[in-house]
Amino acid sequence: MEALAPGIDPETLEVSVLNNTVRIAGEKPAIKDVKPEAFHRNERGAGKFIRTLSLPVEVDADKVKAEYKNGILLLTLPKAESAKPKQISITVN
Repeated sequence: MEALAPGIDPETLEVSVLNNTVRIAGEKPAIKDVKPEAFHRNERGAGKFIRTLSLPVEVDADKVKAEYKNGILLLTLPKAESAKPKQISITVN
């Protein structure tokens, strides 16, 4: 999973996984050097955010990896063993 997160301090990012739900939270600081009235248009939102996403299958929370690089948060979410197909052996009588 990739999440665009430009300008966010990686120290404020929080990722949690429960069953088949991923929660990403963080905070993007406001631009402090420029007064708000100096902007004609500002498309850079600031403040705290939380995103909760449902996945199609349950993931193994112990094996989840998160990497933040160049404004992109990359999450590796391996399927839980219970979500993987099982091979059933057939007995012949």
